[in-house]
Amino acid sequence: MEMINLVAGVLLILFGLRFLRKGFARAMGGDLIDWLQGFTRTRPRAWVGGVAGGVVMPSSTAAALLSVQMTRRGNVAWENVLAVLLGAQLGTTALIQVLSFDLQAFAGLFVALGAALFLYVEAPRPRGIGQALLAFGFMLLGMGLLGEAARALGSDPAVVNLFAALGHLPLLFLIGAALLTLMMQSATASIALALALVASGQVDLTMLLLWVLGANIGLVLTVLVAGWNDRQGRRLGLAGLLVKGPLVVVLTAVLLHLPLTSLEMLPGTLPQQAAWGHTLFNLVACAAILFAAVLGRWVRILVPEPAMTEPSGPTSLDPLLLQNPVLALNAVLRETLKMFDQLHLIRERAMLALAEGQLPAGLKTEMDHRRWQILEVRDELVEFLDGIPDDALDTNDQILKETLDDFMRELPVIVRTLGTNLHEDVERLLQAHPDALAAARPVLSEAATRLSQQMNTVARMLMRERPELGRKILERKQENSSWLIQAKRTQIGLPYPVWEILDDFQQLNRRLSGVAYVYCRNEPEVEALDT
Repeated sequence: MEMINLVAGVLLILFGLRFLRKGFARAMGGDLIDWLQGFTRTRPRAWVGGVAGGVVMPSSTAAALLSVQMTRRGNVAWENVLAVLLGAQLGTTALIQVLSFDLQAFAGLFVALGAALFLYVEAPRPRGIGQALLAFGFMLLGMGLLGEAARALGSDPAVVNLFAALGHLPLLFLIGAALLTLMMQSATASIALALALVASGQVDLTMLLLWVLGANIGLVLTVLVAGWNDRQGRRLGLAGLLVKGPLVVVLTAVLLHLPLTSLEMLPGTLPQQAAWGHTLFNLVACAAILFAAVLGRWVRILVPEPAMTEPSGPTSLDPLLLQNPVLALNAVLRETLKMFDQLHLIRERAMLALAEGQLPAGLKTEMDHRRWQILEVRDELVEFLDGIPDDALDTNDQILKETLDDFMRELPVIVRTLGTNLHEDVERLLQAHPDALAAARPVLSEAATRLSQQMNTVARMLMRERPELGRKILERKQENSSWLIQAKRTQIGLPYPVWEILDDFQQLNRRLSGVAYVYCRNEPEVEALDT
């Protein structure tokens, strides 16, 4: 029964973490990645946003996965995303600090308050707060189960001998904690399990701190695995490993030679001392943000830029799909989403040239190839869409088809603006006004970030992720237009090519908003927003 309670306690903590994250997301409006990405324009802001995000989204693995997603969304320097990640990992230690206190007796109170708000209140924000309280109550219940199981197992001679053996094999203990964290996909749950094992009486502070170090290595490995299929994600994971790996090696050597009495200078009880060790470790790791440029050079050596490859040819849609109009429409949607990846890549390559201050050799040829590839695919999709009968689709599918039709009509202008026009404007800026780059980069970077958000939201809208995304695109169109007007008033001294680039982004903003209007034109308040 003790082993069942042990497993049940771990699962309750994992469930509570997931439920807690969703509760905070609901209370904040559900756009955590957009909210975090808004902080990434400067590195200090990225770190502050990461800390705040880690506090309100206390799942270290979720923060890692969101960081990897941000590297894939384009135009966010991975060094800034690294600042978000390290800040978020520091922020998540706040939950461990809370769990280190003996609050299990209040689990019923949190469950009762949370369930009342979650079940009987319809407003999204109070309901999200209720969900977060309910999740925290589940985590306290899980800690209680773990503590009871640990106390029962603590008197078992086999368990006593096991921990005695592990005391003589500290590196094995650390490696085991890292692998367990990687398997659980949560450093928070792993450390919470270690805190609960204190009740067995077999775990001292040195072992707890070694567990904390192992859990942080497991978290770094999780980031590396999550981002391995993406070049920027791979760089982010390797940067985390370069930061925390040597730090763990040094601190492990110190722990193994430092007297236990010196470690007990940390404040609080044994679980609280371990929680402070976790917080201080991540605080020290955040100092790596100061050396982001050096880390950047190392990871670019380890993960170099790929050689330019020929873009793949247009897709081949099977005409047999037209016998099932819904499947045919989904096939067009799938190929359209692939186009968004190509559009992101075109924009990212141009912005990378601005960041580095020079145009890579062959960039124009590469962008032309990608532009022609997109237009070839677009011609094929237009023909395929024409073959899908409207009367065989329900209302929602008809709206999606009309939206895809409109996007295909806008695509030649979008590709020309994002490809040829943007390349020419960037080239003029780099060649004629290199001294203005430093002043121009912040405003161009923010414009590109705003465009990236619009493009990603349009893609999510087409996937029918949430119906209100169309309204959000139209709201952002107004925000972006106001920001552009304000930028032109305050940045008077910038050269003319900068304003041409900003006008390109504004043109794309209008085109994407037009697509959103087609998608949600029948929804309330959309006409007023468009006006």
